[in-house]
Amino acid sequence: MTAEEARLLSEGQERVVARVCELLVPGSSAGDPAAYLERKLPSLTPSEEDALHSAIGVLAGVTGEAALGRLVGSAAFDSMRRLAIEAYYGDFAPRGPGGHEHIGFTTPQTRGLRKDWSFLGEPAPAASPWDGVVAEGPDEAEVLVVGSGAGGGVIAAELAGRGVDVLLVEAGALHPAESHSRFELLARHRLWWPTRMVSTKDESVAMLAGRCVGGSTVINTKVALRAPDFDVAKFWERTGLRGEDGDAFRPADLEPFYQQIENRLGVRERADWTPSVPRVARGFEVLGAALRPVRSYTDHNCSRCGSCLQGCATNAGKSTLNTFLAPMFRAGLRLRTRHTVEEILVDTRGSRPKVTGVRYTAADGRSGTLRAPVVVLAAGSLNTPQILLRSTAFTALRTTSAKLVGQTLGLHPARLVYGLFDDPQDCHVTYPITAHSLDHQRDEDGGFVVEGTTIQDPVSFAESLLDGERHQPLWGRRLADAVRRYRNWAGLLVMTTDENTARIELDARDEIVVTKRFSAEETRRMAEALAFTGAVLRAAGARRVIWTGLSTTHMQGSAPMGDDPARSVVDAHGCAHDVDGLYLGDGSLVPASLSVNPSLTIMALAAKVAGHIAAELGR
Repeated sequence: MTAEEARLLSEGQERVVARVCELLVPGSSAGDPAAYLERKLPSLTPSEEDALHSAIGVLAGVTGEAALGRLVGSAAFDSMRRLAIEAYYGDFAPRGPGGHEHIGFTTPQTRGLRKDWSFLGEPAPAASPWDGVVAEGPDEAEVLVVGSGAGGGVIAAELAGRGVDVLLVEAGALHPAESHSRFELLARHRLWWPTRMVSTKDESVAMLAGRCVGGSTVINTKVALRAPDFDVAKFWERTGLRGEDGDAFRPADLEPFYQQIENRLGVRERADWTPSVPRVARGFEVLGAALRPVRSYTDHNCSRCGSCLQGCATNAGKSTLNTFLAPMFRAGLRLRTRHTVEEILVDTRGSRPKVTGVRYTAADGRSGTLRAPVVVLAAGSLNTPQILLRSTAFTALRTTSAKLVGQTLGLHPARLVYGLFDDPQDCHVTYPITAHSLDHQRDEDGGFVVEGTTIQDPVSFAESLLDGERHQPLWGRRLADAVRRYRNWAGLLVMTTDENTARIELDARDEIVVTKRFSAEETRRMAEALAFTGAVLRAAGARRVIWTGLSTTHMQGSAPMGDDPARSVVDAHGCAHDVDGLYLGDGSLVPASLSVNPSLTIMALAAKVAGHIAAELGR
């Protein structure tokens, strides 16, 4: 085969890609987006490839900014903008210096990093060398745990530590600290689920989550906040959740589990601020608010390198993988990686339905079943309801509780607001969330929480920026100018409390579709949050303020726990109201969206669920 025959794009298509990408991101020709696309094409599904060729056709006649501007918001515009940003700000650079050098993105982790781009052609994350080390054993167990993040990782480890035969099933691969690097696009491919979107009338929300052993705890910012009393009070109001004494659930019911988890994680206050934090703190003071040190589950090996979202290379970030699971692998905990659970199996022949196992699809496409009398779904607040909705025997129950699955998803929507300063802030070389302001946490005070300072790595930073005047993706010279000043931006993450009104359903392909209609109150909170953070940055001396679209990593409550089957999917111990032996153990359980980062609460609830299962098994 000649080189010409091996090419997936024609010369004409390559010229269109190069021309349009240069309009979208001036300077991106240095990243050779056409060559980047050639490397990426083999990994696309037929429908994705068709859509891309269609986009090139739509853009073929575009020769200037005016013509391109008329296509803003179209699928063709979005896909080509994403391509230009990935190739240039991802530092593809097949010939000479790339985007990282142009914007000054240099850290000890990136200097001299030899980037292997072979992952671009992989249709799915490849196996890691560590995947098979704990995969021995039969296709059955006493307990199956599906998902290894904040919930599943804790439950699997707690049960294995009590001598239970546990088989842990994970859709992603096993990537220990030694495999992590500051290589943004590779980390996205290895460690993250592809971005899923919430469809709303006004503004879409990007939903982000980890897909690896340890789940989102591998790539989150390790913020360790307990739910405040007024958040916990909503549990009883929403789902009738009771404590062990039979009264309305209250913070005291979570206290022992919080303490247990905090002790294991070594939660500590982080007051070792880098210079950008006191700079921004002055802006909070001007507005009568305060920025305080955050509590986090990081140990003293943390070098404040800023690569948390790409996986912690020093194990300073205490994920469920290194804190809970790794010790239990030596104690007999079994693990199956790159196994995506499709549905639960339920025996309906007796007086009550009883779970018997799960059906999965492996990375090589083969299907199989795993058997256990106890199954814990902890695949995350998107995937757990998806599995239940795909499970014919479960949906056929048609009970009020079963029909509630996916109908009460909370998003905790967030956006990053950036201020441009005259001098470098270097927010990419610090632990990403260093401090927080809780002055507006209560609904009556605004209903939002602010964290900072922080900045995303270059690709995510550029992709997420909005043109605030037109409320559309930032592109062209304005985008290039903003990213060129990368080191001078200081970011604040602002998260608004929501009302659990997003819905998860399945489309004709059995893929999830998430919809949401923001209420007037939620819209007010988001507007006030944006206005406040912008004012803080200006008061701190920022010359310009820009912001991102909405996103979330804090999905919660899609199958809540409670004592009222009409308002909850599982009981106070995480056991399904309608199926014996079926438990949930992730963010789906949270009865009402929290106003703070939920990972510590998810772990505490998981410890509660694990203790009950162990007692039921006599351990």
